[in-house]
Amino acid sequence: MEIIRACGLNIFLDTSPVRREMVWESVTPPGHWIGTLLEGSLSVEQEGFGSHLWQSGGGTIFSASEHVHTRHVVLRDGGVAAVFVQIEEEMAEPLMGGDTLSLIARKTPDPRLALPEAARMIAWQMLGCPLQGPARRLYMTGKAMEMVAHILDDATVPDHGGAANWPTRDIARLHEARGILLAELAAPPSVPELARRVGTNAKKLGAGFQALFGSTVYGFVKTSRLDAARLLLEGGETSIAHVARQVGYQPQHFATEFRRRFGMAPTTITGRART
Repeated sequence: MEIIRACGLNIFLDTSPVRREMVWESVTPPGHWIGTLLEGSLSVEQEGFGSHLWQSGGGTIFSASEHVHTRHVVLRDGGVAAVFVQIEEEMAEPLMGGDTLSLIARKTPDPRLALPEAARMIAWQMLGCPLQGPARRLYMTGKAMEMVAHILDDATVPDHGGAANWPTRDIARLHEARGILLAELAAPPSVPELARRVGTNAKKLGAGFQALFGSTVYGFVKTSRLDAARLLLEGGETSIAHVARQVGYQPQHFATEFRRRFGMAPTTITGRART
């Protein structure tokens, strides 16, 4: 894990290969925390906060007034990619203001926050940053503030139709639909077909995806395809065309979309792998 410290911020960046049932423990320092698990599947138990299931795309906002002991258990083989920003207590109010700070202080580390797409894209850009030295520190500090701004702006919008207002049965159907899309990324069903398979209608499916996952069905498929492609490339795949087809892209469009999402070309990752 890389830690960058600047201007009252501590930025934690991690991309690590993991195996199922791997366990590690850590201590979360006091402060205000905002972050995301971009890839991976973990069971996390935090002293005073209880247990949570972390899945790819999960986000969180919370405050800790003292050190929190945390135990992590990996639920599947693969990799972990995560970006977390800790805002130190003495800098929190000057940076965010009292109203926003009170919002964060009421949160607990429940990783079901639906991150805005812009925040996820920025987090991936941070993990892919090739800069070194002082330039890297400046870049990361700016991007961390930008990511936090998008997450807080989204979190402070009043919720008039969010997931909390949906029946448990509908939430279960939405998670089932999400699982189908992830399993069939290369050739996903249409929205009407997906709705039929999980026992709902297309309108409710679309509204539910927006409320629960913070994205349209199409947007979810697009970002999930690119995230899966990045994992394949980082795992050692060297044929960009082969990776593009595996996740349902035509090779001629894949590089453009990949660069737009992660801020770098897929050849950057294959070049690192060869090195």
